[in-house]
Amino acid sequence: MADQETARCLDQVTTRIASAKRMIENNWDRYINAPYDLARLHLARADQLLEEARQLASTDMEGCRSKATTASTEAWEGYLLSLPSRVAEARGVWYRPVEKNREEVGRTLDRMQAAGFNELYLETWLWGYTIYPSHTAMVKGIEAQHPAFRGYDPLEAFVMEGELRGIAVHAWLDGFMVGVDTTGGPVLRAYPEWSALSQRQAHSQKPLPQQGTGYFWLDLTNPSVRKYLLNIVIEIVSTYRVAGINLDFMRFPHTDGDWQDTYCFSLYAREAFQREHSWDPLEISSEQRELWTIWTKWLEQQEDEFVSHLYKEMKRISPNLIVSAAPEPGAESTKIGNWSQHVDVVIPQAYYAKASEVRPSVLLHKKELIPGNLVYSGIYPMYAQLGAQETIEQVLAAQDIDMGTVIFAFGQATDETIRALRLGPWRNAAISTGMYPLRAIQALLEAVKTDMKHLYLPRLAVHEQTALANIERLDVFLDALQRHQGEELSIVFDQKIAEFKSFLLQHQVDGMIHPVLVEQLTNTLTDVQELLHYAQMKQVK
Repeated sequence: MADQETARCLDQVTTRIASAKRMIENNWDRYINAPYDLARLHLARADQLLEEARQLASTDMEGCRSKATTASTEAWEGYLLSLPSRVAEARGVWYRPVEKNREEVGRTLDRMQAAGFNELYLETWLWGYTIYPSHTAMVKGIEAQHPAFRGYDPLEAFVMEGELRGIAVHAWLDGFMVGVDTTGGPVLRAYPEWSALSQRQAHSQKPLPQQGTGYFWLDLTNPSVRKYLLNIVIEIVSTYRVAGINLDFMRFPHTDGDWQDTYCFSLYAREAFQREHSWDPLEISSEQRELWTIWTKWLEQQEDEFVSHLYKEMKRISPNLIVSAAPEPGAESTKIGNWSQHVDVVIPQAYYAKASEVRPSVLLHKKELIPGNLVYSGIYPMYAQLGAQETIEQVLAAQDIDMGTVIFAFGQATDETIRALRLGPWRNAAISTGMYPLRAIQALLEAVKTDMKHLYLPRLAVHEQTALANIERLDVFLDALQRHQGEELSIVFDQKIAEFKSFLLQHQVDGMIHPVLVEQLTNTLTDVQELLHYAQMKQVK
């Protein structure tokens, strides 16, 4: 039995070494900028250690396994060092705070910084509470702060300490979902009439939780509810230097099961609909397709109007504030196109156990949006404790179509995963695409110039004259970034990018530049166009 386990251990290490070697060879052939000398050094050590482990297999099983484990670690580090590391991308993480003081906040942010995160989506409105002392709540007779944080202000601490570390803090909001407290939470304790109710709960005189999840919901059709939540968000944006607002739970809960569990059949919603359409929705059956569609579209319009109004208010207060949405599977995902004009960044919750499932989900959401939004991959390997390797694979899964990654959630981050992110895909510092699109464009163009001089030319992937011509064109773009702005900049870039792409294709035909390099440069130019259109349409600098 012990012999079989040892043999299996050696086979696993052999497989890991082979995988690392394939990655190094593949990325080398694709002219990816990575520290290959160091990566190959780790692989050479792995080979040597594996050979030593094999020699000990029959005489010293403990020593054999020790060397095999070290060999596996060396192979893993070689693999990570061979991965691409983007210079422009969002690297975000969702996090529910638990810190009791500013010193603890600093330690948490140190770990985030060590991983390479440049954005933090901090849960600021959760289960009907704010994590900071809220004047808005106090004047409405609602508990002013989550009891876990009384005595200090974690939002202020995270914003201030985050700025010191180059980590931008976004206020993540749980929207109209106000938790699982059996009393309905602080808001519904004060205003039980604000509760959303399902069809089967319609006659209840008190707040009731959603079937299955136990969540309580606010009735977003009620103007008093909308005003309260909007005032909370305005308070956050006006009081704290947050980089953005992250919207979650901004539609009524969706069900594929019993239609009687659908929302919202509160007295207010029913009366409002009846005033407009002369029907009490409680009397409509799901089999009455036309009337049911009118009712559900009316609810959808209420949701869309609130997000639209919130977006306009946020941009009025702080034009460069980033409004993002994190649609979860169901209604939020299928209707995300409705919000394309009312959010800047979309972060689909592509929560899967396998990296192969992430990209299709991200692509599906991207196709629903009109040009102008940026899309990040929302993944959850940390929360699901899938390990460092799966985390890395999911971070890389949709890099050809996304502009960054946000991981759920930092509370489950291990030191192994933090180190793997920093050693691998987040090895280089990166400019956030959503927050600083023009600076991100500059970083992308300058990186291409650097690679042209120090990677492509030395490796003969491009003829010298073609390389010089490429550098001249890149300088034109960089100069335009300094001299032009707004629509004028877009016009200049669109024209020059089209010319650049044609130039690359012609030089490929002439054998002056490697086809792989043409593909990479073309993709970079496409990313530049997407960032520029985003900056112009969303008026983000």
